[in-house]
Formats: sequence, C-alpha cells, structure tokens
Amino acid sequence: MTQASIGVGVARVEVEVTISAPRERVWRALVEEAGQWWPKDFYVGREPKGFVIEARPGGRVFEDWGGDAGALWYTVLVVEPPAVLELAGHLTPAFGGPATTTARLTLKEQGGETVVRVDDAVFGRVDENTSPRLREGWRTLMGSGGLKGHVEKQTP
Repeated sequence: MTQASIGVGVARVEVEVTISAPRERVWRALVEEAGQWWPKDFYVGREPKGFVIEARPGGRVFEDWGGDAGALWYTVLVVEPPAVLELAGHLTPAFGGPATTTARLTLKEQGGETVVRVDDAVFGRVDENTSPRLREGWRTLMGSGGLKGHVEKQTP
C-alpha cells in the first residue's frame, strides 16, 4: 500500500446478527463468557489465557496473557444491561492506525430471538479496506464463529 492511498477519515459499519435465544441469555454470554466464544484467530497474543469484558463504565475489554500482560481492545463507556454496551478503543500503527474506534452493541428481543446490532466507527487513518475488514470482523465475532455459535450450541 502506498502512502498516497492512505488518508484520514471515518469508516463506519453496521452489522446485525439474529441469535435464537432470549436477550438475557445473549447478554450474559456476551459479557460473562467472552473467553468461551472469542475466536482463537482473533487474539493478537501468542499464548492468551482468555478474553475479558468488564461490563461496567470504565471497564476494560482485553486479552489476558497472564502475569499482568495483555492487550487492551476497548474501554467500556456505557452499560445498560441487557440492552447496550458501548465501547471506545485505539488502533496503533501495528493494527492499521493511528485511529480511534467506537462501537455500540445493542440487543433487541424479537419474537423469542435476539437481534444483536453493532455500529462501529473508526476515525483516523482509514483506507478502502477499513470498512470491509470491520464488517467481516464483526460478522465473525457476533456470528456462528463467535457469539451466535456459542449461545445457540448451549440453548436447547
């Protein structure tokens, strides 16, 4: 990629995934069981011990590598159980930045199922691949390879 193809701007994506489970169950899995559904190939550490979401204002969303080592993905801005989790994070140059990202996850019960909606915006260093990468990443995280697969596998 050449320097000319990189600019400063905003990339925004919206992703919706429907999970066949009640909202309270999806919320519990989202915030309490992240280490169980977070895809292994999404970790940036070589030997992660787990993935943690501290669902409280100022809480961390991070990879735990043990021994006080790890990677901070987001800081929690807003928590409204079982409906809203809003996050803010930073992308360093090693991960395509410098940029800042904000993500809002909303859970809406609809006919016994839960619609998980992710609205993510990155501002800073973005290019033509930023939105497609974000969209694919969130589809994987929330879809059958992540949260949806985990919840539906455990729901009778």
